[in-house]
Amino acid sequence: MGGGGSKFRSTRVIIIGGGYGGVALAMALRDKCQLTMIDPKDHFFHNIGALRACVEPGFTKNIFIPYAPSLGKAFLQGRAKSIDLKGKKVKLDGGQSLAYDYLVLATGSSGPFPGKLNRVLPVTELELATEMYSLTLEKIKSAANIVIMGGGAVGVELAGEIATDFPGKNITLIHPHKGLIDGKRFGDKFRKEVKGQLDKLKVNVLLGERVVNMEELPKDGFGKCKVKTDARKTLDADLVFDCTGLKTNSNVYTDQLDDKMDSQDRLRVNNFLQVEGQTDVYAIGDCCNADADLNMAHNAGLHANLVAANIQLGVSGKNYKSYKPGGPQMILSIGRDHGVTQNGSRVLGMNKLKSHELFVDKYWKLMKQAPPTKKQGGAPKRAKTIAGRPEAQQPKNISRSKSMPPSSGNPNGQGKQTTSSAGGGAKGTKAAPPSNKKQQASAGQKGKKK
Repeated sequence: MGGGGSKFRSTRVIIIGGGYGGVALAMALRDKCQLTMIDPKDHFFHNIGALRACVEPGFTKNIFIPYAPSLGKAFLQGRAKSIDLKGKKVKLDGGQSLAYDYLVLATGSSGPFPGKLNRVLPVTELELATEMYSLTLEKIKSAANIVIMGGGAVGVELAGEIATDFPGKNITLIHPHKGLIDGKRFGDKFRKEVKGQLDKLKVNVLLGERVVNMEELPKDGFGKCKVKTDARKTLDADLVFDCTGLKTNSNVYTDQLDDKMDSQDRLRVNNFLQVEGQTDVYAIGDCCNADADLNMAHNAGLHANLVAANIQLGVSGKNYKSYKPGGPQMILSIGRDHGVTQNGSRVLGMNKLKSHELFVDKYWKLMKQAPPTKKQGGAPKRAKTIAGRPEAQQPKNISRSKSMPPSSGNPNGQGKQTTSSAGGGAKGTKAAPPSNKKQQASAGQKGKKK
């Protein structure tokens, strides 16, 4: 595609956020320009596999991938505090300022544990995170009655993981809407298949009901309690999981771009994924509105590839590529052996495309590293089963407090709650850069590209 040769090599690109979009973009641009990816963590968190870590001992080693071996000096561990659009600088918590030619906001979203970690651990410490998942496994093993609040992708997948590995548990999934998996693009056939697979696993699904006493429940979800719904039902619970949604991490850009944010604190972008009114600031992943309410890792990767191309095209004076959201697409795992996929109007039940290894190899490969299972000589064998479920290994003695850290706000900032949903693919098509009034209007921005 051409990157302007030596001119692009001297171009300063800063990426704020090392999630799915940020990492994909960083890997696409590494060694091609003066790249800096900023993230407070030292590991990429592959949260697609996080729920398996709740039921499989030692699985956490597969879902934390260190940044440094992949990016070297292009990775800067730190927290971006604010951006200065006029000065074209990013300010860090410690007072340091970094200048950029292009800025990419990939701040992502935050949500409850165990699907996400950033509300509990703003800076992911691998040892503590491993401990938390081990403790969760212990609690699942000892619990007779488990309640999961929220029937989006995370809630459904968590129910599937527990019901598959621990079929004797009494699991209840509570969702306030009439069908599982929110999102207008997913039809009745998809939802019916999801519900049917949970029914086969003997998960109790309560639809159209909302928990009304969340403030009375244990903050970490552990401990006997009563869960009450607005249908006047009371459920006994030994363990409660909150899977009720995501919030956009917006603190770093709110001050400078508050007029470019939608009602869910996502940045409005044009067809080139540039923030409205900006030619040198892009937004990708959960913090942009390119895919409406269909946020997922796959789309973040598509955004990253397009922005990598557009930054290079901009430097070389060529036409930008446009992003076009595709049809509805979701790959949902329900335990180790089942799942449901929707691709456009096509729905496939009993699909193992994701459930077997949860794309672990894919993201280690993206980051040019060998996954732990490969380093040890092959994928791990599934544990032998006793009484219909895997014999879980006892986690090592935990020296820290047995109580989970309370869920707290993400220092990077959270906006208004969004649904936990997934979206579809997109295709890139070439379009002229906004060098005339007609295209400026269609792109929703002003100014010429660099």
